[in-house]
Amino acid sequence: MGEKETLNYFFTPRNIAVVGASNVEGKMGNIFIRHLLKGFPGTIFPVHPTEREIIGLAAYTDINAIPGQIDLIIPLIPSKQLITLLKGCPKGKAKFMLAIPSGFGEVPEGGKLLEQELIGLAKERNTRIVGPNSIGMLNCTYGLNASMMPELPQAGCGFSCITQSGGFGMAIYMYTLNHQLEMAKLCDLGNTADVSISESLNYLCYDEDTHIIGLFLESIPKEKAFLTQANEVAAVKPIIFTKLGRTTAGQRASFAHIGINSRGAIMKEEVEGGGESKIILARTGIEMLNIAKGLSWQPLPKGRKVGIITGSGGVGAELTDLCVEHGLEVPELSIKLQDVLRPYLPSYTSVQNPVDLTPLWWEYYKIYPPLIQTLSTSDEIDFLIVTVIDIGATQKKLMHALKETVSLALAKPLYVYWASTYNELQNMRTLEKGRIPCYQSTLQTVRVGAAISQYAMKFEESEV
Repeated sequence: MGEKETLNYFFTPRNIAVVGASNVEGKMGNIFIRHLLKGFPGTIFPVHPTEREIIGLAAYTDINAIPGQIDLIIPLIPSKQLITLLKGCPKGKAKFMLAIPSGFGEVPEGGKLLEQELIGLAKERNTRIVGPNSIGMLNCTYGLNASMMPELPQAGCGFSCITQSGGFGMAIYMYTLNHQLEMAKLCDLGNTADVSISESLNYLCYDEDTHIIGLFLESIPKEKAFLTQANEVAAVKPIIFTKLGRTTAGQRASFAHIGINSRGAIMKEEVEGGGESKIILARTGIEMLNIAKGLSWQPLPKGRKVGIITGSGGVGAELTDLCVEHGLEVPELSIKLQDVLRPYLPSYTSVQNPVDLTPLWWEYYKIYPPLIQTLSTSDEIDFLIVTVIDIGATQKKLMHALKETVSLALAKPLYVYWASTYNELQNMRTLEKGRIPCYQSTLQTVRVGAAISQYAMKFEESEV
């Protein structure tokens, strides 16, 4: 059976046994059962030595009392009890175990030996282990929340992520809720003691719900093989890659976290492979999510030429510098194109690029749409950066005008630099509900545009 078919039993199990299920609110065994009950379409088997019922579900004294084969076991018990659980598990009883407990390879005193025993016992029983030391797994399109996260992100075919950090898993959850970013799947591999990065990446490569893959990794055992595989997958689907442990201190922090050595040598030049790699590098997890949002919601640019529409001359100058410093171009618009833009603006405004609307804030909702439409149809620019800042960020009319303009299926991507008080963030949500990606710093906005345009141009070059 191939890796994709095997991992189907993990990501789309027909049944799940929760060992350590509880009726006590606040306990992990109670939290997980409640999360599963919110949407999981399969059968839930709570396991408890004395309780006959858990949150309305019939409980089983142990896994051997459960009839038939179990697709996925989720143990919410201490690490040493997990060893006892596996010892009592018959061969072939369980296909997968999502090992949430910590106390294994990341623990200096005896943790690695305990982890080796865990994996050895699992292999003898034909059970695959995801983890241990994992926050869990999400399959949003399946309605499955097998994790500590309070609820599922908005489900949608799009972004999936493999991580070795439970904290980043929580960060993804918060980001998706704050920005309306659709999510397909998320898996925290934890210590990655059994099910590997390679297997998970292969699964997502063929997963129909996954269109963009994020990798947030601390340790990669076979780095050259990983890069070869990742480049092959990146030729099919975008891969956004954040590698931690890039410094000696970072490697020490990663080892303390998951108990695996990381030489941290997969840096920019290695990933890009002489400029041929299609892997998108992100320096931070948030940058990964920012890029995923831009890729999910906007078409790919065909080049590096940026058109900037700004409500501030100074911000326009800052964006211009950042664009050039990140390998983009901010070309002066031709006289012909300036003449097309001029009727929408007073004679004293600048239309050279950036197009500066500073003194016209009360007219933004009327002016932005024709400027965006004109620039998006010009071959002089490849994508747009638009600022929505200060007074502009308070105008609901502007939000609706921008949503309507972008809904006309612009042929070129548009990214928004947003600056407002916290009170106006609801207006930013209005734009993002319309699939207009907003970023709250000029640097974030430019880095997203630069990363996506570089990725798109590599594909264009390979097809020539």
